[in-house]
Amino acid sequence: MLFSRNISHTVYILLFSFLCLITLSAHAADKETFKPFVLVEQSNISMDEAKSKIDKLIRKSPFSIVTEYSPYDDAYIYVITSDELKSLASETKYGGFAAPQRISLTKSNNQIQISYTNPVYMQYAYRMKNVDLSPILDQMTQAFGFEKFFGGEGQSARKLKRYKYSFGLEGFNSFYELPEYDSHVEAIAALIEGFNKQDSGISKVYEIKIPGKDQVVFGVSMNEKESGDEALNTHKTMTIIDHLELKRTAYLPYEIMVDDNRIIALHARFRIAAYFYDLKMFGPHGFGKLFSTPTAYNKAFNKVSGGRQQQTQTTSNGFGI
Repeated sequence: MLFSRNISHTVYILLFSFLCLITLSAHAADKETFKPFVLVEQSNISMDEAKSKIDKLIRKSPFSIVTEYSPYDDAYIYVITSDELKSLASETKYGGFAAPQRISLTKSNNQIQISYTNPVYMQYAYRMKNVDLSPILDQMTQAFGFEKFFGGEGQSARKLKRYKYSFGLEGFNSFYELPEYDSHVEAIAALIEGFNKQDSGISKVYEIKIPGKDQVVFGVSMNEKESGDEALNTHKTMTIIDHLELKRTAYLPYEIMVDDNRIIALHARFRIAAYFYDLKMFGPHGFGKLFSTPTAYNKAFNKVSGGRQQQTQTTSNGFGI
């Protein structure tokens, strides 16, 4: 009996220790934070030299160039993807939003900053449950280099999975609800027609077909001149929000997704805030300066996708509650 009691006591201690270890590990994991961007380098090379360098690195990597474009002067962006990344993106309902990764070249203070998006940050922010994009991040760091993560103090996986800038504002699933059509093909045709009309302020930059499902992601640029709406001036928007030393140019371009027979887009109060979550509400570089932006995006997205003006959501304005 004494021997039996000793065994039971030992088992109890081991079990208790094991549970404590699991708790501590979970707590430690929750303390790990993630930032939206990776800095490769800041150097005195020219923009042309930087383009040549990145172009060669991409072609030697597992990634392919989807497109490359300049959203405004002194900024250049490569949109990249891979078969592995697209396959992983297909495993969650809206994982297509993470299929395009971006590399940015930005001239600032007479230097060129080379940066790229952090796919692991997207994994959590875009609710990609049971999908691990850390191998994609490893491939990117090996291919393009790594100096440090940046973009605020970082957020835990737990917080990113339910991220909202403020109580009452939109989260990941609070999409702009754009038109629905009778079929996937019809929805894509309507969006392409909208791009071709060039009167909405929204232009196509790229498209990526997600394998194994009726889902296509379109990267889009904003053009104030087409719409007459100053809120679609991308450079002005970035001048307000992207004011710190390390530039977050790889935030661009925005996305519109055709998912089955409907067209959706991440709400501006989520999409912008997720990459600039450390900005204050007020001040010269606060979200309050983008008061009309969320409504302007919804109006433009509706127009380019064939929606009626009265479909525009007006439940709240700006980034306030």
